[in-house]
Amino acid sequence: MEYSDVTKLETKLIAGLKDEYSFYQSLFIIIDKQRDYIKYDKEQKIVDLYGEVERICSRIGESEQTIAKLRTDNKNLFSLAASSPEVRRLVNSITTLISKTLKIVKENEDVASGKYEAIREQLAQLEKGRKVAGYLSPERRTPQYVDKKR
Repeated sequence: MEYSDVTKLETKLIAGLKDEYSFYQSLFIIIDKQRDYIKYDKEQKIVDLYGEVERICSRIGESEQTIAKLRTDNKNLFSLAASSPEVRRLVNSITTLISKTLKIVKENEDVASGKYEAIREQLAQLEKGRKVAGYLSPERRTPQYVDKKR
């Protein structure tokens, strides 16, 4: 285990983490945009964002595989490279972004579930209104057909 090997792995790790940081910044922006769409009733825009969220989910899986591969290929070097101040700073930044994103996702879920419940209540009221209207409307006459054979 040479110093240059640790430095090379550290450089790879830092480059990968910088890419991840940029990705998680984009994720934060998309989730924040989703929050605005939910708040201001822009349902069509939310549907458009759904495809983007699916892409993000697959990208997160790729990121996990990349880090796991680096870790399994060079276990000893990885722990040394991961202890670098620059690597720790990037990991802390990514962790902070993830926690902020999760807070916004929770807010989005709360607002969306509130809207869902309001829609369910409105539907129930409409159903009651339709029943009442049925009781109050005059009885509809159905046509009577006469059988000419009898």
